[in-house]
Amino acid sequence: MAGEIKLNDVSVATENAGTVTIAPNNVTFAANHAGIKAALNASGNPGIYACRAWVNFDGTTNTAGFCTILDSGNVSTVADSGTGLYVVNFATAMPDANYAVVVTGEDSSPGQGDAARGSSVRFNGRSASSVIIDNWGWTGSKVDIEMSVVIIH
Repeated sequence: MAGEIKLNDVSVATENAGTVTIAPNNVTFAANHAGIKAALNASGNPGIYACRAWVNFDGTTNTAGFCTILDSGNVSTVADSGTGLYVVNFATAMPDANYAVVVTGEDSSPGQGDAARGSSVRFNGRSASSVIIDNWGWTGSKVDIEMSVVIIH
């Protein structure tokens, strides 16, 4: 399963068949090389597993059907699909839909999606190209919230 690490949309490293290549000089080494683990303070097993995509977005904004992305990696857009319902689209698709999804959210408005008030931000569907996120306010109805964070691993 091949992978890529980008910094400001510039490819800085790729992985293919267990070999990592670092640009621009094409330095290669085994993907689970002990030197990499030591540099990241991750000695021993299991291996090192990088985040495949992440996004921090404002679910209360809507410009032409899309939320404002505050920052992201490997996310092209976040579609506003209705109150409290968002579709996070990946810039580069996942190999399959069996990835892990972590979501959380926060809103400073009373009665909205603050986890401390018992709301629920969760994913409710995924494919190789996107994941669907919804937010249920503590009142039991879907609500838009100021900040949602989605991590794909």
